[in-house]
Amino acid sequence: MKGICVSVLALLLALTLAGCGQETAEQAAPSGQAHVTCRVVADQEGTLVLARADGTGYDVYALSLADTPVRYEDPDQTAVQPGDLVQVGYSGAVLETYPAQLGGVEGLLVKAEGFDDLCALYLTVLQDLWGEDSALNEGVVQLGLDLSQTRLSPAEQGALGVALGWQLDLPVLQGTMEELTDQGVIDGENLTWADGLLLSIREADPAAQDLTFTAEKWRGGLAAYLYTDCTAHQTRDGSWSEYTVGAHAIS
Repeated sequence: MKGICVSVLALLLALTLAGCGQETAEQAAPSGQAHVTCRVVADQEGTLVLARADGTGYDVYALSLADTPVRYEDPDQTAVQPGDLVQVGYSGAVLETYPAQLGGVEGLLVKAEGFDDLCALYLTVLQDLWGEDSALNEGVVQLGLDLSQTRLSPAEQGALGVALGWQLDLPVLQGTMEELTDQGVIDGENLTWADGLLLSIREADPAAQDLTFTAEKWRGGLAAYLYTDCTAHQTRDGSWSEYTVGAHAIS
């Protein structure tokens, strides 16, 4: 009889602990009929540019923080940062704009783990590159962006393009030089882009732990500026160090 009582008590204790764990998990998630996990790519004056985790190039969202309740798994964190992994609770509806807008957002939970601000680093690289040899920028009314040879996910590539376009106030077309040429955007015969500029980043090895890359802005066969042998290092908390440029090149 004593053994039966002990077993019953153990079972009740296990059920109680399981119930507590389930309640904790439910309390941690933001309210809402649906949830989506995203990477914060940029914060544009209080509007977040979000890339859905493992999403496509179209799974990019804009979310205003103005009326959005925000909670943090890390009690020491007080603000949303580019690189954060977040969970958004919303109604399940999505407005089909680009970037898309989540309908009926009820809350945002900032995860304590999963931080990675590589998108923010690359956004800085592209802004710096835009500032080089400003004569190449004259008359530009659109940008091309090729991040296909980086470790960024398709959604992160798309979100970075949105953030760059907002900051430079220019439309951004995602695609390689070959793709943009096939679309008739770039003059493939003369190797020029009359009213546009192609920005690209190519990693030496997207699978490597350390980061080595080349960044280029191109407007023609004899109109380009490059950063070569660039390096950066990721720290244990997921943040990337400032990048260094190995050499500058002009063609």
